[in-house]
Amino acid sequence: MAEELYGIVSELDEEHQEAVSRLWSEIEREFGVSISEAHVPHFTYHCAKSYGASVHGVLANVAATTAPVPTASFIIGVFNAPPPLFFLPLVRTRELSALHRRLWAELASIATGVMDRYAAERWLATVNLAPDLESDISRELFPFLLKRDFEWEITIDNVCILHDTGEQQVIEAQFDFKG
Repeated sequence: MAEELYGIVSELDEEHQEAVSRLWSEIEREFGVSISEAHVPHFTYHCAKSYGASVHGVLANVAATTAPVPTASFIIGVFNAPPPLFFLPLVRTRELSALHRRLWAELASIATGVMDRYAAERWLATVNLAPDLESDISRELFPFLLKRDFEWEITIDNVCILHDTGEQQVIEAQFDFKG
């Protein structure tokens, strides 16, 4: 992992959160790597060095007025960085895009050190299938992943504050959608 950061993220619905956790356990057993002790399955809307004290209120308000958001996955993507990073891109539905835009607008005045790669024109909601592996196992991992069915219908029903310490990801707060 890298430097300490905070993210505004969503965990997947229970079924798919557990599916990613099971996949990570299989990858750990099969390839002798460590994922699950340091990572939380999620996708990111916004990332910054810090958020003001009002971030809890902002996210509570967003969650109180947001209905669960449907999305889906159906392909595996690859970021070609050393080592390659395998991910599930989520379908950018109208509702998911609207939630992303709203979060960026609400967080604009309280976030410092914002990472632009999550900005609206660049944003792609992705769930890492094998995050931050220190060794390149991509030649073995790719066929391993291709044997799985990632054609998922997913309901997003929360927004969270994720703290990445640089060594471990921790969900500091979760706000369930109630709209």
